[in-house]
Amino acid sequence: MKNPWMSAYLSAANQMTSAARGQVGAEMSRQQTEMMRAWTEMWMGMMFPWMSQSNRRR
Repeated sequence: MKNPWMSAYLSAANQMTSAARGQVGAEMSRQQTEMMRAWTEMWMGMMFPWMSQSNRRR
């Protein structure tokens, strides 16, 4: 016989972990994008030092 309380508990746990996983994935994506932007800006500054900060793309 199945335990209805266990089923409800597992269903709620799966719902919470799914939401948390989505939020963590979105934050990771934001941080990766920012890291690549900072890395590109650093290298462009090293390769083209004569360009001013305002002329560089973001």
